[in-house]
Amino acid sequence: MQKNNSVIFKGGKNGIVIILSEYADYDSIAESLREKIRSSSRFFADATTTITFKGKQLSESEILSLIDIISAETNLSISFVEDLTGTFDIAQEKRDEVAALKKLKSLEKMPTDGAYFHKSGLRSGQAISHSGSVVVLGDVNAGAEIVAAGNVVVFGAIRGLVHAGADGDDKAFVCALSMLPIQLRIADKKTYFPAELIKENKNKIDPVYAYVKGEEIYVAPFTN
Repeated sequence: MQKNNSVIFKGGKNGIVIILSEYADYDSIAESLREKIRSSSRFFADATTTITFKGKQLSESEILSLIDIISAETNLSISFVEDLTGTFDIAQEKRDEVAALKKLKSLEKMPTDGAYFHKSGLRSGQAISHSGSVVVLGDVNAGAEIVAAGNVVVFGAIRGLVHAGADGDDKAFVCALSMLPIQLRIADKKTYFPAELIKENKNKIDPVYAYVKGEEIYVAPFTN
């Protein structure tokens, strides 16, 4: 039987590097990733780590789907994802985001107006999509996702993907007791948090809020 080298794992000083074959299609990569994780349980012991993708260029929704596979098949806590496979087209990102939401393992149906209160944290694979603001009473873990047309307020840590002002409102903001997301978006702006910063602050309570100023997302301490 021919060995499947669509996916190769390497341990790096900053976490796990996943090399994707340039010649494999996405389905082959996803299947290979799932098989290799199941046969390499020692490599994926309980830990907090950074995941870096290299090699074949994938869309953002495909990268998010690979993260979902890792989260479902391991007990890893993913603190940061770095994608070195290429850049994304903004218009394509929005189409991919819709597709990714449909594929998530559980998608909660929300009311169509007003703020939505979620009275617990979000686990990997859970998602909230709402036409107003969203308030979460708990952590938003890696692999979880919030997409809100309004603001996002989290009484806990943000480690997953959060998108406020998803309908284009750049006056929207994100507020949390600890902000360590894989990716943060407000309107059409997005930012990633450095792995070193996440590692240094992973156990720290540091209330902050994120907002758009000009063409950038800024993060500032939450004060009176």
